Amino acid sequence: METGRVICRRYLLRRLIKQGPFCTVYQGLDQVLQRPVAVKAVPPSQVSVYRTALRMTAQFSHPHIVGLYDLVGEGDQFYVVQEYVEGEDFAALLQRQLSPLEVIELGSQLCQALVYAASGTRRVCHGDLTPSAILRDRQGFLRVNNFALPSDLAYFNAWSVVGAAGIVLSDQELPWGQASEGRLDDDTRAVGLLLYQLLAGRPAGATSVEPPPDGRLRFLRAIPPELCDLVARAIMRDHPQHINRPEALYMELKALGEALETAVPASVAVGAPAVEESAVARPFTPAPLLPETDGQSLPSLPGGEGGRRLSSFASSTPSAGLHPGSALELSPASPTVADSSLKVTPAQPQAPVYPYAGTPPSTHFRPEAEPGQEQQQIPFLLLLVCGLVIFACFFALGFFLSTLLLH
Repeated sequence: METGRVICRRYLLRRLIKQGPFCTVYQGLDQVLQRPVAVKAVPPSQVSVYRTALRMTAQFSHPHIVGLYDLVGEGDQFYVVQEYVEGEDFAALLQRQLSPLEVIELGSQLCQALVYAASGTRRVCHGDLTPSAILRDRQGFLRVNNFALPSDLAYFNAWSVVGAAGIVLSDQELPWGQASEGRLDDDTRAVGLLLYQLLAGRPAGATSVEPPPDGRLRFLRAIPPELCDLVARAIMRDHPQHINRPEALYMELKALGEALETAVPASVAVGAPAVEESAVARPFTPAPLLPETDGQSLPSLPGGEGGRRLSSFASSTPSAGLHPGSALELSPASPTVADSSLKVTPAQPQAPVYPYAGTPPSTHFRPEAEPGQEQQQIPFLLLLVCGLVIFACFFALGFFLSTLLLH
């Protein structure tokens, strides 16, 4: 299909945005309302799938969800007309090296979109929350697209090496988008994977992050340990404090953002991977509280599920509030590592280690003395002792001489 064509005597196709495996996306112009739109050209084989998804999401109205405008057909071709979001895609976000607070805010916005879709009478899970479904507009708001469409099995299979616990996707026998506890867990884990990719070490200019072959999460050294732990809990299904609901992840992200907003940044070890923006706290506006829709409160967490330890993030320092049972480790000059097997590897000397349950709170994150600090104290003590000895010698000599002179 060539640009310049007018569909249904209304939508002018201006330029090609993306050629995907299931549809082609154009930037268009609604000539009636004179506004930019995004037009998806869907092949006949996918028409029924898109029709079902659009029926489930046609009434969505949320600041973090891409809006649906129209559904038209021309000949044997099917077109979905959506809100055009001017901004940047996930690949552009990867190149920005976002600060921890910015990543927390983006994660909060993702969770708000998921909670809205799954709450009230909607009961819709996303199911395909991959980098291709994420956009950020010029105002800094994250926008989620592609609700209730078939999951990208290749993407989730590739990332199953990290904490999937043998479950790539849950409840695959259900219709796409239909909510279930397993799919809420899938969507929460998908948010964790996206946040990890924004926090992981990668070459400059990289537009994607590959799954770690050994299944270990590696964060940049400048990332606060609490954020590493929180992302790992969302990703690893077999983590003792696994977070399996979007609303629980939202509440913990919000609490952590508030704690880190006024935190004193920790110094980065010499030789650590460099980042363009450090973890220095910057002005942060917490995301609004999760909405209540259709007169119903948000679904509450069943007893014993993740997201219960909000009080542990009440400290104002980045080292406070670490969760017992974590499987993360920081080494002095290497990326942070989280092992999906939940086994803590031996710590490097002077490296803070995430504790298991039962570790006294006072030892959760105790900073060690800087290298060379003890060596600096020894010369000072020697000088002090030598000075006292010399003073005593001169005093004795003076006393002896004065005695001789007087006699």
